[in-house]
Amino acid sequence: MYNQGYVPQNQGQQSGSWYAPPPQPRQQQGRRSGGSSGKQPPQKPKKKRSLKWQLVKVLVVIVLIAGACAGGYVWKTQNEVRPYMSVFLPNIYVDGISLSGLSWQEGSQKVWEQANAKENSWYVRLKNTSGQYQDITADMLGISFDPSAALEEAWAIGHATDASGRKDIFELQQEIAAAKNTTYSFTSAQQSADTTPIDNILTTLQTVAYKAPQDAAMLSFNPDDTSNPFTFQQEVYGQWLDVSAVKEQILEMVSTLQSGEILLETTPIAPSVTVAELEKNVELRFRATTAISKNSTEDRTNNIRVAFERINGTILQDNKTFSFNTAVGRREAGNGYYPAIEYAYGNEVMGIGGGVCQASTTVYLAAIQAGLKINKREAHSNPVNYTEMGMDATVNSTRGHEVDFTFTNNTGSPIYISAHVISSSSNKKNLMCEVRIYGKSLENVSYQLVSETVEVLPKPEEPVLVKDEDGENVVYEDETKLRSKGRDGYVVEAYLITFTDGVETDRTRVSRDTYAARADRYWVGVTPRY
Repeated sequence: MYNQGYVPQNQGQQSGSWYAPPPQPRQQQGRRSGGSSGKQPPQKPKKKRSLKWQLVKVLVVIVLIAGACAGGYVWKTQNEVRPYMSVFLPNIYVDGISLSGLSWQEGSQKVWEQANAKENSWYVRLKNTSGQYQDITADMLGISFDPSAALEEAWAIGHATDASGRKDIFELQQEIAAAKNTTYSFTSAQQSADTTPIDNILTTLQTVAYKAPQDAAMLSFNPDDTSNPFTFQQEVYGQWLDVSAVKEQILEMVSTLQSGEILLETTPIAPSVTVAELEKNVELRFRATTAISKNSTEDRTNNIRVAFERINGTILQDNKTFSFNTAVGRREAGNGYYPAIEYAYGNEVMGIGGGVCQASTTVYLAAIQAGLKINKREAHSNPVNYTEMGMDATVNSTRGHEVDFTFTNNTGSPIYISAHVISSSSNKKNLMCEVRIYGKSLENVSYQLVSETVEVLPKPEEPVLVKDEDGENVVYEDETKLRSKGRDGYVVEAYLITFTDGVETDRTRVSRDTYAARADRYWVGVTPRY
């Protein structure tokens, strides 16, 4: 590649105009006598002739002096130009190399050597964050340099060109003087690089670097773990390589032939679903509790447990309806329920599944205060001891007398239900019913169910006598025993209050229930005393 033998055509030629002194003036000779008279022509006065010749002499001297000065100036100019006839002028650069004071041979050699070195040593290293790299070389792109034109341009400053347009000595002098105060820079011609290998390499690197994002997902719902009931698959960010930006960097380094390293930094790709977003859809919307009476039998408490076991872990999709009777099944011995005291038509009786109504009531308290749509709910005929009047929900699975409690998920997202019999935090011996409903965050909204008595129905004055046919309580006709104490009745209205940022913004009546007044009830015997 090195072009050692190139030399400009008229290297070192100089020209200039030199002034030659003009010829000396010739002396005039006198005329011979041609007339018979023999008279001489009249002559000017000697004084005037002498003055004329003096003027001529002065002019000749002036011309000679001017010629001498001109010749001296040319000589001086030649001396100023001569040191630069065979070397590059000051402040001349080709490809960043100073050629000042170098001959054509020396300067061109340095420039060609650098051009060759650049071609052989230039590279761009594409390196990823893991330390892996791919090199791009000049040979791969077909890059080459030709400094010939740049050298010729540099040499033309202060040196004669070809014979048809050569510079005179004074023009050269001016260029030399200017070069001492001016920097001239020239760049070698570079053959256009073939970018196809770059595109192929970047396509491969982009494919290798790409990683698809992974959305977060809920893996499981564990209703028995009240502290952390949900397990999630963590989202994973993907990545991609912006090859267009990398290519611009490479082409810039190709144009300047600047070697170096480019760090391939990928751009993250966010997943569509994150754990944080999923957690907003499984927040605790409401927790409801009711206390189990210390007088509750073990069988009654077990009935509550059986019902809760069948509710616990329920996932109710959006716009789906929950039926309590469907969830817990018929209250029959074959379904795992036990005999226990329950209310039936206003009376306490022994029945299979007694206590299940406390489970349905607790679910109702949780559902309505979680903002769910209540479809069907009925109150007991008598007030219960585990919640306030107007806030209970009775159920019955007896054929022909079914009473169900239902609600619909209207949140736009699934809801999750946990239901347990737990120990009171204040006393482990005291048991409680607990129902938790998880789902889409209520954000700054909350609900509260309240009730108020709007009317009192007085207790009847006349007692009710119930015959004891079996004689278990009383035997004789004139014998009585209090079976149950009477009470006043009540008309109760329940309201659902909506709070926004802790401030009441709505109050809606959700029910109006009547608890009938009851007279005192007595056992009376059926056997005559005599």
